[in-house]
Amino acid sequence: MDFSTGLLVLLFVIFALFTGAFVRHILKGTQVPYTVALLLLGIAIGLLQRADVFQSEAQAFGESLALIAEIDSHLFLYLFLPTLIFESAFAMEVHLFRRMFTQIALLAVPGLMLAIWLTAELIFAITPDSWQWSWAICLMFGALISATDPVAVVALLKEVSSRKRLETLIEGESLLNDGTAIVFFSLFFTWVTATFSGAMVDGITSPLHVTLEFVKVVLVGLIIGLVVGWLCILWIERVFNDPMIEISLTIAAAYSVFFIAENFHVSGVVAVVTLAIIFASIGRTRISPEVAGFLHHFWEVMAHMANTLIFLLVGILVAIRVPLNDIQAWQMLFVLYGGILVIRAISITVFMPALKRLGIGINFAKAAVLCWGGLRGAVSLALALAVVASDIIPKEIGDRVLFLCAGIVVLTILVNGSTMSLLLKLLGLNSLPPAKQATVDKAQTKISAELHSMLPVMMTNEFLKGADWEVVKQKAQLQLYDETIDNESISEHELNVAYKRRLLETERKHYWTQFEQGMLSKQATSKLVEAVEAALDGEPCIGPRTFIDKTWQVPSWFASFRSYQWLNRLLLKFYFNKLALGYDIARGFIHAQEALESHIHALAPNESSAEAVMDMVDANKKNTLEKINALRESFPEIIQSLQSQAATRMLLNRERAVITEQLKQAVLDKPEAQRLLMSVEDRMQALQKQTIFKSTQEQRLVNDIPWARSLCQETREQLSTLIEHNVYETGQTICKTGQPLNKIGIVSRGSVKEHWSVMNNEAQRQICTNKGPGESIALLALFTSMSNTHCESETPCDVMWIPCDKLKQLMQKDNQLTLVVCKLMKDYSI
Repeated sequence: MDFSTGLLVLLFVIFALFTGAFVRHILKGTQVPYTVALLLLGIAIGLLQRADVFQSEAQAFGESLALIAEIDSHLFLYLFLPTLIFESAFAMEVHLFRRMFTQIALLAVPGLMLAIWLTAELIFAITPDSWQWSWAICLMFGALISATDPVAVVALLKEVSSRKRLETLIEGESLLNDGTAIVFFSLFFTWVTATFSGAMVDGITSPLHVTLEFVKVVLVGLIIGLVVGWLCILWIERVFNDPMIEISLTIAAAYSVFFIAENFHVSGVVAVVTLAIIFASIGRTRISPEVAGFLHHFWEVMAHMANTLIFLLVGILVAIRVPLNDIQAWQMLFVLYGGILVIRAISITVFMPALKRLGIGINFAKAAVLCWGGLRGAVSLALALAVVASDIIPKEIGDRVLFLCAGIVVLTILVNGSTMSLLLKLLGLNSLPPAKQATVDKAQTKISAELHSMLPVMMTNEFLKGADWEVVKQKAQLQLYDETIDNESISEHELNVAYKRRLLETERKHYWTQFEQGMLSKQATSKLVEAVEAALDGEPCIGPRTFIDKTWQVPSWFASFRSYQWLNRLLLKFYFNKLALGYDIARGFIHAQEALESHIHALAPNESSAEAVMDMVDANKKNTLEKINALRESFPEIIQSLQSQAATRMLLNRERAVITEQLKQAVLDKPEAQRLLMSVEDRMQALQKQTIFKSTQEQRLVNDIPWARSLCQETREQLSTLIEHNVYETGQTICKTGQPLNKIGIVSRGSVKEHWSVMNNEAQRQICTNKGPGESIALLALFTSMSNTHCESETPCDVMWIPCDKLKQLMQKDNQLTLVVCKLMKDYSI
């Protein structure tokens, strides 16, 4: 049977996936990295193909291998890089990436530039004269071989690393320096081709041109990632719990930004990394909670399939395409392998003083892992294939570039990759830090105690009481952990830091749980997670948590816009939404603090630490409750609206869970359940769009002003058109004595403290009073055009203002209004 090109490719994909599943299965429980095993297997298959073994026994399979070995370098990059880079960046902890960005950028840009230059110097020094490699070729080879490959590094780290910070540093560097390497390779490749074609190279090789080109390539790639990312986020915000749409968008976005960027000759890697970080940070609360877990699992599967295909393909491609009969090339390969390891160490050592002080710092052990973890992989090989595919560069040069590159890729993956776990073990980095391990041990003790508490109940169970409980304990590996874990080698400060970090990480997870359950809004979740991550920076801080106070504060620019009457409605809406967000944050914070209480004593290294943290948590709850109570007294309708929304969300979530459970139990058929679920989700989506700032709350009716109720209908209507709203936060000055003022105020919500001076028997007396909803302030401004009182908000408050000149006009028309105002003035003559 003759197979077309497409079917031959499909045949290889099927074979690769079966092979990957088999290799992964047999490697379980061993120390052999999955990627190393696949590479070796790929090389073995490629050598068999090179020996024409498959031509007689499996001709179709042999044809598919021959076809795959001739893969175009651009297709190689376009097919695999977007998936692998997006999944890697999307799975990174964005908070750690931000903290370590300066270190990552230092290694990925100046560190890589130094490595490229040193590698080019080494190549220029050791290549035989017969090869006739110019300085341009050496720089081009230095660019394609110097960058650590994200595919190889990320695949290895996921198997052998247990240090999140170290993993983020190596992974972040491999992602960014890959983009840097491709940029410099493109520049030097253009130089090489221009040299062989006889074109002018002066402009190409100038330092200014190289710098400007690098900046352009990186910045434009960044902008493309930002623009596409924001457009996708805006689209996803309008989608409610539709995994098909949301996941399809992430796939299309990852490949489109890479395609667009490369089409404009800028960095596709930078564009994909930027896109993934947007999805992992801002997008995390925009993606439907029900879809988020599925989305991560989907990309993990995509990355696994890509890794399986790419490492098997690299092994096959190297074995089939690389010339193996050049003795000088073999000698060069081993010298170069040792050289690039030394160069990697030099580039890290040069920047060590800065790396120690930037981000989260670095020590010798982590620097050693950085040096040894500089694996080269598929990206370097794809760039080498681009050199081979060039019609301008001589074939002899292209073959040697491919041989050296393929050899370095194989050696770094086989030697460095297979020994990485041993290095981590020797450096003591294959396990958690002792202080952090102590918190894990405490958690394990709690788990063990919980299991032992189950045993008496199980032993009395009618269907279990005949079990051999000694065998059960042995097979379940049930043992009592020693409560007095030896922590003498760990300082008390280290134990407390690890303990508090564990609690803060638990608190952060609780916020995401609240978000998934519909108890927290997107904005509140983002703010709370940001606050926890800020508390995790440096010395972990359980309390006091001042960020809660900031959520209630009105920005400084707010006051400057109050004089514009046409902005009052927008300002009032902004203020109400801010109060609502503050309440949502406070409520979620209190729930998280209450959840922490169940872990405080269980994870504490000692009783004094537990009591200290418990006091902090109690203080956090007390301070936050005071804020909520102040808001409840001033704006009860906001609290009522928010509580109603929260209660509705909880009921709808529960209804959806019950329908899903009935579907699993076949109480409902799938079409019936889908109709019911669609109805629930329509109501949930409508609830998300609701705002507490309703039209009835935008302007308080004049009937809410007690002294205006006795006025005629016409006067009330005219008075209502004059009202302007202003909102003030706690402790803010509303007006000062002697300040020009041409309006009088009525407290709509909240409490205002007003004090003024009166003369009594030639003695000055200070009067101070509290004004609540419906009461007037600064009334004397009606006659003096200035404030004769000092008013300050005691709580968040909303004040309605009536311009004095327009009020006087109304008073001339309505004597009843004049009498009412005169009665109010008596308060100031006490």
